[in-house]
Amino acid sequence: MMKRLTWLLMLLSLNVLASLPGDSLYQLDDTWQNHHEKTVTMASLTGKKQLLAFIYTDCATACPVLVSDLKRIQQALTPAQQQRLGFVLVSLTPGVDTPKVMAHFAGKRKLDEHWTLLSGDDGQVRTLAMALNIKYTGLANGEIAHSNAITALDDQGRILFQQSGLPGGPEAVIEKMGL
Repeated sequence: MMKRLTWLLMLLSLNVLASLPGDSLYQLDDTWQNHHEKTVTMASLTGKKQLLAFIYTDCATACPVLVSDLKRIQQALTPAQQQRLGFVLVSLTPGVDTPKVMAHFAGKRKLDEHWTLLSGDDGQVRTLAMALNIKYTGLANGEIAHSNAITALDDQGRILFQQSGLPGGPEAVIEKMGL
């Protein structure tokens, strides 16, 4: 029975990948751990628009600003709009940011069910960052210098736009996403 279920899930996931556009970020077939300790793929985000950012949980400078900007966007959404948008945080320090650490971070920052926090391995993070043109490097003091970009994805995982900060406020992002 378990083998059948595994095969069925594999066939379904191949069907999802086959139906995605060629320029979809969700074509990346790596598996990640979310903050609920569940294995997920990027393709599991299909079906709703997403705002994605790279962070690390013990950052004291740029990452809290990124998360606050995303929270400001969420707070500006109507309940109906919130159902059509997800928020994804990808850890730049997967060796430190385990699913338990990410879950603690989500609780501390009051991130609700609309948020997905992902931890993978260094190669997965590098591949995803390269696909999104996100630059990052470790510094001697343990900090990570990185692009402070928010990436907006459509419901099929294609890049709609990237930006740093909220120059037009949360409402401008909401409008650009067509929510």
